[in-house]
Amino acid sequence: MPSKTFLNLSKDKQKMLVEAAEREFSRVDFFSSSINQIIQDAGISRGSFYMYFEDKEDLYFYILEKHIYKLYCRYLKYLDENLGDFINAWSQLHTYLLTSCLQKENSLFKNMFLNMRYTTDRKMSLKPSQEVIREKHQELLAHMDKDKYCYSSAEELLEAFSLVMLVSMSSIAYTLMNPNEQEKENKIYNQKLDIIRYGIMRKEK
Repeated sequence: MPSKTFLNLSKDKQKMLVEAAEREFSRVDFFSSSINQIIQDAGISRGSFYMYFEDKEDLYFYILEKHIYKLYCRYLKYLDENLGDFINAWSQLHTYLLTSCLQKENSLFKNMFLNMRYTTDRKMSLKPSQEVIREKHQELLAHMDKDKYCYSSAEELLEAFSLVMLVSMSSIAYTLMNPNEQEKENKIYNQKLDIIRYGIMRKEK
């Protein structure tokens, strides 16, 4: 996370560095990105960079966190538009992300998905506190129409949400790695959502 020195900079100077980093992380994946390119684009020295962030990874996850928060807010909007149906809301977010990534409107997220294993593993070590997680869970539950679902506890409902999220993220990553299979993968994705919606067990008469 950024140092106090960075946070004490003017908003314009912070913006210059963040935008330079976003351009670089959008141009190439994390491993191929260059600190030299970022600092040159931002017009700062290498010494200044290390006064603001520990390393390239520190800056990358700071930026990613900001974009993920924007996605979270978009998801809550979709959740409200779909009258509290979290499965339909994920389907809508899935479409939005795929469209923006495939049309190169958001190469930063495209590169993130293409390096999902690294990103996920690293994020686990940066996992937010239990208090923050509880707050997000409560916010999600407040936007859901809980009468739509069959569940025995809030934890069970959140597990179902996590399952849909995992299926959606995996589908996006697969499609970006195999763009020629988009139509086929989208069909498989919708089948998986239907299995989660309706279950696979035959209902007793």
